[in-house]
Amino acid sequence: MELRKVDVTAYAGYRSEELPRSFVLEGKKICVVEIISQWVEEAAEGRQQRRCFRVKGDNGFIYVLFCVEQTGEWYLE
Repeated sequence: MELRKVDVTAYAGYRSEELPRSFVLEGKKICVVEIISQWVEEAAEGRQQRRCFRVKGDNGFIYVLFCVEQTGEWYLE
């Protein structure tokens, strides 16, 4: 599985949970038109949590994005 660090524009709702709204992939902005599912994973090493999102982009493709809670960095699987 290859991970890519990506720039994500996120929205923090009333519960301050960040939801991805768009991201930049290979120089192109992709808007998130649907969040299909979301979940939280915890890595055994370092007890690091990440919030994962399966999303549909405005180009019709499905992506899995995740945010590492401790750093705030976003990645694309």
